[in-house]
Amino acid sequence: ADRDAVKACGKLLSSEKQIYILFNKPKGVTATCEDKYAEEKITDLIPKRFGRVYPVGRLDKASRGLIILTNDGELCHRFTHPKFEIEKEYRVTIEGDVDNSTISKLKRGICDHDEILKVKSASIFKAWANKTQLDVIICEGKKRHLRRLFEALDHKVLDLVRIRIGRINLGPLKDGKLRLVDKKFIYSACS
Repeated sequence: ADRDAVKACGKLLSSEKQIYILFNKPKGVTATCEDKYAEEKITDLIPKRFGRVYPVGRLDKASRGLIILTNDGELCHRFTHPKFEIEKEYRVTIEGDVDNSTISKLKRGICDHDEILKVKSASIFKAWANKTQLDVIICEGKKRHLRRLFEALDHKVLDLVRIRIGRINLGPLKDGKLRLVDKKFIYSACS
């Protein structure tokens, strides 16, 4: 039988059954398939019965939370291309206090290595003893986007958790656990 050539996140795939996995990536796991120096890659934690799946977008090793894995190239494109403006929401814990001026700077953005880094929205979730927890939304995820942005504003990131992609919430999914979802569910989250 003929097979159509399909690319997912730059990888050539066969026309196998499409798989959609929601995964709560633990801290310390590399969210890439090809880092030969990584101690533990995200694909090492996915059961082999799902075949070859690829992470959609970025979530650095020091971060945790919701990531989608799939073999569907169209879905990967929809969730990662900036023109679709898919929201990614994070709960970020930083050192220091945050005021309205800091929130304004986050929204206005900064230039770092010829890239504009900014957020769509930011609000304080919780504050205590020289620490602040914020809910932050971005639509474009550049490499270490939020870490670089907060660093430029003199706030060290202590914890960064992706809690939502599009209309998909992390919810009660535990660290290192996955949830298989269908095509209708996943595409409705990015429409």
